[in-house]
Amino acid sequence: MKKKIVAGVMAATMVASALTGCGSTKKDRTTTEVDVDALKGSFVTNQEITSDDVELVVWESTNGPDKFIEKAGEYFHKIYPNITIKYENVESTNADSQIGLDGPAGNGPDLFATAHNNIGKLANNENIAAVPESEVEIVKNSCNQQALNGATLTTSDGTSTVYGYPVSTETYALFYNKDLIKEEDVPKTMEDLVKYIGENNGGGTVPFLFDAGNAYYSVMFTSTESEHLYGMDGNDMKDSHMLSDQAIQQMEDFTNLSKAINMNTKDIDYTKNDEMFKSGLLAMEVSGAWNITTFEESGINFGITSIPALTATGKPPVNFMGVRCMFVSNYSKHQAEATAFAEFLMTKEMQQLRCELTATMPARDDVLENISDEKIKTYLNGLSEQIQYSYPMPNISQASLFWTPFGSAYANIWNGKAKDVKSELQDANKSATKNK
Repeated sequence: MKKKIVAGVMAATMVASALTGCGSTKKDRTTTEVDVDALKGSFVTNQEITSDDVELVVWESTNGPDKFIEKAGEYFHKIYPNITIKYENVESTNADSQIGLDGPAGNGPDLFATAHNNIGKLANNENIAAVPESEVEIVKNSCNQQALNGATLTTSDGTSTVYGYPVSTETYALFYNKDLIKEEDVPKTMEDLVKYIGENNGGGTVPFLFDAGNAYYSVMFTSTESEHLYGMDGNDMKDSHMLSDQAIQQMEDFTNLSKAINMNTKDIDYTKNDEMFKSGLLAMEVSGAWNITTFEESGINFGITSIPALTATGKPPVNFMGVRCMFVSNYSKHQAEATAFAEFLMTKEMQQLRCELTATMPARDDVLENISDEKIKTYLNGLSEQIQYSYPMPNISQASLFWTPFGSAYANIWNGKAKDVKSELQDANKSATKNK
């Protein structure tokens, strides 16, 4: 037996996937108690919800997201006593491949989390259900535009379909050790950063590092406000859009950093940089919210701010954003109920709970000011200084062509092996597109 529930109105594979898939938590995180009665009166879904007993299986990662799903499941159960949420640990970095195996076999989830850039592959393989037309407005009103863009698949013919229910966003920013560099001395421009590196090299600590041979990070030197990877809609496979005159100009900062740091890309990958930072041996690095708890537990006193402004623009670089989405499995026998729970996870109350439990950025803009943990709020406000310049990674399946050739190009340029910047990027463009 079905009944319609409309209860008021509620207005928000590569390293990229790995980072978006991570979460963090601490046992002593301060969380705000949720007023279930008020939430019950404001939550809305247009789905026909069964009155029969239902158990929804939800795949999520450990170390924070698991606690969020379990806690949110308890609140959801109070609103719908016939629906029980069962958490199962499948890491978001594995869910996109695991669903293709377990789903058809009848062992899969009703709902699962993974990074938005997996949408193209998941949709092509018919592993995920599109957001029902009746729910699209609810999703649009429950997240910011950047998150919505990430959750939407726009194909080459211009057709757009919303598949994901955004629950968090991630990007990288500048992390700095306050015991090694004063807050007022943190460089605001690339020129200042190069100068700082030159003046502070050779001591017991390293001034600054970032994973220059990793396309996830170095794409910020070839992206611009008007040129995103594979075009503004991320679906132009005839051109990477990483070869504009401004991109070539911005790469001057990249090569200047290379000369100042004077280390090979193989010696400055993000895992090594993270270890140095949490050990107090690195003053500044480019990292993301996935490391907040790790760095906290190491005992270092750190802050987060936007990446130093590019010389060509006077603004922080335009960089990648990851959008963590919940997806309704195409194999689920309870898609209406799974859709309702996904929408529930996007409510302001649940987004705030998720931020407080995982120390990651929300997918809506009306949450940060209400975070009860002041330290987490400070960290996330620092990340928000950079995320305003970020854009979602392309999510069409062909976008996987970008990683290897451009990773090699950035590494060759950094390591001084490229003939020149433009020709190196042109070669990468040929390999990363279908215009050959």
